[in-house]
Amino acid sequence: MIYWKRNNELIAATTLRNPNKKENNNMALHCGGILDDVLLNRTHLAQKFGLSLDQMTFANQTHSDHVYCVQADDQGKGARSVEDAILDCDALYTRETNHLIGVFTADCVPILLYDPIEKLICAIHSGWQGTIKQITSKTLRVLTEKEGCKAENIQAYIGPSIAFHSFEVGMEVVEKVKALPFDTSDYILYKNNGKALVDNQGLNMRMLEIAGVQSGAITLDKNDTFMNNPSFFSYRRDHACGRHLSFIIRKQ
Repeated sequence: MIYWKRNNELIAATTLRNPNKKENNNMALHCGGILDDVLLNRTHLAQKFGLSLDQMTFANQTHSDHVYCVQADDQGKGARSVEDAILDCDALYTRETNHLIGVFTADCVPILLYDPIEKLICAIHSGWQGTIKQITSKTLRVLTEKEGCKAENIQAYIGPSIAFHSFEVGMEVVEKVKALPFDTSDYILYKNNGKALVDNQGLNMRMLEIAGVQSGAITLDKNDTFMNNPSFFSYRRDHACGRHLSFIIRKQ
């Protein structure tokens, strides 16, 4: 596990692929395998931090730009089944304590946010489709305009995902990246094969900075999920694979 925060107030981390665990420690129910084993992995994770599955909430991620506020009565949604997960959503936030929220990834960018003043936590899933829809910018807008957060108080974690040098895309994706409302030239590297490399992590980091999150308050994990590493799932590399869970819990 890669920890971002682990103290009396906050626990935030990314689970890793582990060949010694059931389903390689896959945490997602939507990508096949033995579902009871995935639930066992989730149960072990919850127990590690003194929680139960009823204190978890997950979404049915659809590469959308939809943001959802998790309330107390949402506890347990998506924890045991995809059928009752939060619908059509890729960003969750909550003020609840002892309530785990998170996002599932296997190359896409996971982002965790924490506002220690407003006592609010957030988890964002941003593949390239979410990035061009500006889910990170829109989530920050919701937190600042609706929830009263100040961007300069927010701490952010960008978890392991496919790296700039590994993420090759076609020109149709490049054109959509170029259409973002800020200079994206530093996040595109053109190749000689009619394709280009795109820095999805960097684009999301820039969105955080533009929203007002301080650069020094952003932690960027530099692990490349696409590389041949037994600790990481990669959909682009393996197609059929499990998912990491980047999660956050506010203890008090």
